[in-house]
Order: sequence, then C-alpha cells, then structure tokens
Amino acid sequence: MKKYLLDLPSEQLKNALGHLVKQDYRIEQIRDWIYVKKADSFDKCLNLPKDLREKLSEKFIIRTLKAERKEKSLIDGTIRYTFKTLDKKYFYAVFLPSKVKGKNSVCISSQIGCQVSCAFCYSGQTKFIRNLTRGEILEQILTIENDTGEKISGVLFMGMGEPLLNFNNVLSAVKSLLSKKEFNIGKRHITLSTVGVIPCIKKLTDENVGIRLALSIHAVDDKQRKRLMPNNMGFEISSILLAANQYLKKTKSRLTIEFILLRSINDLAADAHKLARLLKKNGLLNPNVQINLIPFNPVKNSQFQPPSQETLDRFKNILKVNGFTVNIRQAKGADIGAACGQLGA
Repeated sequence: MKKYLLDLPSEQLKNALGHLVKQDYRIEQIRDWIYVKKADSFDKCLNLPKDLREKLSEKFIIRTLKAERKEKSLIDGTIRYTFKTLDKKYFYAVFLPSKVKGKNSVCISSQIGCQVSCAFCYSGQTKFIRNLTRGEILEQILTIENDTGEKISGVLFMGMGEPLLNFNNVLSAVKSLLSKKEFNIGKRHITLSTVGVIPCIKKLTDENVGIRLALSIHAVDDKQRKRLMPNNMGFEISSILLAANQYLKKTKSRLTIEFILLRSINDLAADAHKLARLLKKNGLLNPNVQINLIPFNPVKNSQFQPPSQETLDRFKNILKVNGFTVNIRQAKGADIGAACGQLGA
C-alpha cells in the first residue's frame, strides 16, 4: 500500500523518502511542492527528474480525499465541502471568504462523527466513526486552496468532532500550519475549539504552541451543561475554566469563551449575570479573553430555538457592563447548512 505523505511530519517524511532521495535539497523540493505549491500529484513536481517522479508515484501518494460535493451560499459566498475518505467515510469543511484580500479562513474537521453529542449540534447527531489522520486534517486546507485559488490565512478547528480527543494528529497538524516551510500561518490565526477536555488542555499548555483556545461552555452551571452536552466527560465548568486560565497565562495567547444562546433555556438576564460571575471567579476578566455569543442555528430534529434580537442584545450588554469583550458571531453559510452547529450528515 502506498504511503500517504501528508501523514508524515518533517522528520518522518525525510526518513520515508531517504531510500529514494539521497540529497537533502531534493527532499526540501518535495516538501515545498506538497505544502507551498500544493501539488496533488508527483507529475506536477516539475523540478524533479522524471525517473524520480515515477519512482515516487509507485511508492507514495500525496492526496487521498475526494471533494464529493460542494455547495456555495447565495448569501455570503461561504462554501461547504463534503469530503470522502479512502475508506468511504464522509465529513465536512467550510471555506469562509473575506472581503479583505488574503484574509480567508477555513473551518475544518478533526473527526468523522463526534463523541460529545451536544444536543444543539447536528454533528452531535452523527455517530462517531474514527479520528482523521494528520494528513486528512491538512488536506482539507490544501484542497480548498486548490479549488478556490485563494490563500488561507486563518484556520478554525471548529468543524466535525472534538479536536482534543484526536490530540496527537491535531497537534501534528497545528505544527505543520505554524511551520514557515509548510503552511506558515501565524499562531494567532489558528483557533482550536474544545468542550474542555482538561487533561488535553494541560498537554496543549505544556506544548506551548500558542494558538488561540476556544472553550465551548454554553451553560452557567454543571446541571444545565449536562442537559445540553450529555457526554461532557464529567468535567466541571470551574475546573475547565481553571485549566483555560493556566493555558492563557503560560502561552500568552488568547482565549474565547463560546456560548450558544437557546431561547428560554440559557438566554435569560439571570444567565448573563451568572456567566459574568463565573468567569470573574475563575480569573477570566482579562483583555485577552473574548466572549463569543452564538445565536442557535436551526438544525434538523431539534427542539431548540434561537433567542430574539432583544434578548441577544440584553445578554451582550450585561456582559459588557461587567467589563467583558463580547462579540455576536454572525452566521455564515446558514442557507447551505454550513453555520456553527450545522455540520452533519
């Protein structure tokens, strides 16, 4: 079976190619073709000798995913991609175009299906099948860049799956994104969203890669959170926030608190005050902390409803009065099922 080169970080790539390619500069040329020039086959690696290209094609493969479906929003130009893997499984990624040239982002998946099963999220209704490999994570970005002709400058690990439950592959992919010889994306432009897997937050803190952490809190107490996130692995909100505070201090990075607002469930004025007290108690009234309020995006088979605009504004204002930086996340690609919480089968 051919080896999948995107699965191999730099040192492993060198070792794998070593029996065919003796010169280090040739290995760097191959690496450059894969990540910078975005070649999807060895035939396109034109500064390599033809006989070497043929030998590489016999032993290795650069891409494995097939973009099975592509849907473009008529509202904002967002594009939802359905990817098919070699083992015939499906998952999703989203291209988020920017009006500012060179500021395009992608929302990528880390798993096929999701183990957390949040009640308000369509991905949570999709049975977990397996983790994506390092290569499958990175190939989403390369394929989207090839397809759109646009450079990606921001990456959101906010697609299907819980990134920290696929820790090793996600971390390896992050290091590739940061590498100046590969994707060369700044750490402040990479965001990893998690429900709060505390042991893995601690491991990420120790790795000190410095990317932005986004915590999916969505509730103001553990009872409410258990209802909304049945498989939250038993971690208490206060313990999650403590781990996040330690991450913030060590990495000198930024932290986002994500809070999805569900009508008459967690959108009351009392909830806003409780959230403010909770964050203050855990040391997160900090200029490097931002709260993202996310009005619920409707999905199939859901009993939830989004809040009214009046309720949303009131919730935001209470947090602002308490000193927090607050942003209301605008839905993108809602007409094609590409907005937050809508990525599912």
